[in-house]
Amino acid sequence: MGVQGLKTYIESSDKNYLRSWAFREKRLIIDGCNLYYLLYFDCNLDQMHGGDYDAFEELITQFFENLAACDISPYVVLDGGDDHTDKKFDTVMKRKQQKIKEAYNLSMGKRGRVLPTLIKNVLRQLLHKLKVPMVQCLEEADWEIAALAQEWDCPVLSNDSDFYIFNLRAGVLPISHFQWKKVGVDRRTNKKCIQAKHFTLGKFCASFQMNAELLPIFASILGNDYVKLQNIKYPDWEEYSVPGMENARIDGMLKWLSQFPGPKEAISALLKFTDDEEKVIVHKALLNGIKEYKLISGSLAQFFKSKVIPQSILTGPLQVLPKWTLRPLLQGRMSSSVIDVLVHQRVSLTPQVEDFQLPCSSEISRPIRQVIYGLLLLTANKQALAVKAVTGTSKRYVEEYGRQHITLSNQKVEAIQTKVMEELQLETLNKEPHDVRLQVFLDTLGVSSAMLRGIPDALQLQMFVTRYWLVNAQPQPCQVHLWGLLLGMVNGKLSGTLKTETDMQLRLKKLQTGRGRIYLEDEAAHLYSQWQSCLKWSLNLNRLLLDPLSEPECARLYRGTLVHQIVGELRRGITLESLLMRGSSAEQLFKQLKDAIVSLVGEDFIKKMKTGLEKRDAGKTQNPPIDDLSRCFDHLLDKDTDDTEDDLNGLKKENPDFLFTVRTRHKSKDRNADNPSKKYERRCFD
Repeated sequence: MGVQGLKTYIESSDKNYLRSWAFREKRLIIDGCNLYYLLYFDCNLDQMHGGDYDAFEELITQFFENLAACDISPYVVLDGGDDHTDKKFDTVMKRKQQKIKEAYNLSMGKRGRVLPTLIKNVLRQLLHKLKVPMVQCLEEADWEIAALAQEWDCPVLSNDSDFYIFNLRAGVLPISHFQWKKVGVDRRTNKKCIQAKHFTLGKFCASFQMNAELLPIFASILGNDYVKLQNIKYPDWEEYSVPGMENARIDGMLKWLSQFPGPKEAISALLKFTDDEEKVIVHKALLNGIKEYKLISGSLAQFFKSKVIPQSILTGPLQVLPKWTLRPLLQGRMSSSVIDVLVHQRVSLTPQVEDFQLPCSSEISRPIRQVIYGLLLLTANKQALAVKAVTGTSKRYVEEYGRQHITLSNQKVEAIQTKVMEELQLETLNKEPHDVRLQVFLDTLGVSSAMLRGIPDALQLQMFVTRYWLVNAQPQPCQVHLWGLLLGMVNGKLSGTLKTETDMQLRLKKLQTGRGRIYLEDEAAHLYSQWQSCLKWSLNLNRLLLDPLSEPECARLYRGTLVHQIVGELRRGITLESLLMRGSSAEQLFKQLKDAIVSLVGEDFIKKMKTGLEKRDAGKTQNPPIDDLSRCFDHLLDKDTDDTEDDLNGLKKENPDFLFTVRTRHKSKDRNADNPSKKYERRCFD
């Protein structure tokens, strides 16, 4: 993200562009997406097994506790939907393709960086729990973050180098230099503080004797998310730098620009390097680049203070959003996918670590998404009538961006309605009775009203999702997969209680630390990725319906490394009884979850499931343990993940059918990979 190479230049320079600051007793605007991205990766949390959400929750809790200890007032701002102008669409798609490759690399034991699919859900739930002020923008957050920081005259916490270009009086604190883990003491004041590095544009430009208004042009030339100038025959920037200097290209570009009094003169000089037929296009692009970084009053300050919906939203291009959705969207209590569906009629699916020879794990949740699309597009009567008048049909479609093998793909998915939805209208969905909204959810997940009885409210949503997963997952889960998932839920529930050390926890902790090696079994990885996809989109549907069911704490439902290790132990022949102390609260909770699932699918269904113990004698090759993989791939660790394509080309030469012939046991279901929704539609509304 941001301006290519600028962060490296600033951090590696000997000109002290980053000054030390004992930070305390101030407001701090936090780039929320940047925060969870960097904390998860920098703290080496699990990515291969679907994520360790409880460990991430502990990190975030510690982060905000340490801010509070230093009297720092945080305000978190999250990205929302894609920009209505689509100016970053190509960039977003390129990143999506890269993430698919990185997820594939991780599935093969190689290097990659992929966030677990529920990470944003965990963060939003925790921020509400901790009462940290938070806003989810309706579009990209960068500009709104900068505008708020300028209005409040406080710094921004982010590693996004775009903030080095915005002319912020209070500057930027790079997260990578924000030493939040250790609360220090300022020797001058004897008060608690967090040591940080501080960047200000004024000091940066002063070192070049440069007009700060030229920085947006610099960002456009260098390349950012907004402007791509590929048709200029640039001068040799290094000629303007000190010979032999590191990052001479950027340094030379800055020195070249500093000779001009303002943007107008710099643009005129740049156009001299452009062919005549391209001058108009390049000139417009440069002006747009300047506009992207121009700050005026934003809309977040008003919402943070009084929760009043900004007037600019009510009258702008996002007025297609029903008014009742705006507050929950801004509060982060509703998924930003609502915005993408209504504004762009598209959804981008999250890449996960899974079996890449099988259809994308997100396909199992497509029927759930289709109902969401139906609620948003088919129940908006004015829009539906307008579409029918133009196209002759009331059918609506959403473009879904997922994967086909390891390649980014897209396909149109039809919005659908359950029977009870036929009388609903999006504009008044918030006024519908609870029973009606609940019935939409139950119909979507194939659950009858009678199944509600006997299942505690706090367990209903996660159990209905698990039922949906059991019925629709391909390949079909074995008993060890179900028991592993339920034991993970037990662990999550008990980890916050005082009885933690007296029950299953001690045995599971010994299991986690005693063996040291966690296998990544492709089948388990794929199945649990399917379950997480079902949970994510069921949560989104539940929020759109204004929570007819209680929302569970996502961080307590799944710990990937533990669940995968439990599956491995069960496959080795370890019994459930050896993990569950007789009469303990862990055993009682497991029985409660098991009984709930049995009541939802029936005892015969459970009995007919494969146990999963057959794997012990089947001789199936598993991926080597992480310890061994790190040794096997040491020689590859310095390669960039873009080398994936080269690796695949080599594999295809050895085996031309590598990416196009699936394992024998999956041939029948992969045959319909290009039209996957047909596989699920027969079963989800039974």
